[in-house]
Amino acid sequence: MGNVEALTIVLGFLGSGAVLGFIQYLITRKDSKNDKTEEIISKIDILGNKIDENQAKLCRTHILRFTSELQRGIHHPSEYFRQQIEDCDIYEAYCKEHPEFKNGYTEISSQYIRDTYKKLLEEKKL
Repeated sequence: MGNVEALTIVLGFLGSGAVLGFIQYLITRKDSKNDKTEEIISKIDILGNKIDENQAKLCRTHILRFTSELQRGIHHPSEYFRQQIEDCDIYEAYCKEHPEFKNGYTEISSQYIRDTYKKLLEEKKL
């Protein structure tokens, strides 16, 4: 079989409806996979945002509880103070990045924790 005959067979094959249908199927399949991939990525983003929001809420709970304990005179070691100050930092950063997140609960409490920690360090009680 010569080159011309082979080319004629290939062109005839490519021109047939079956091959075009198969190519169209492959393209559609790829688009479908892309849609599913985009959907999965979207769901992962939503989940990540929810995890961040839950962490911020947990930090807020820690801050408010710790402030209450300090006001009642419960003594805590310096490591616990450092953990609570880290929670304050995480919460404040989240609120700054998410202005739509309801805030206002912890500004005074966070400052109270920092001031108490500083005072106890200065008085060498930690």
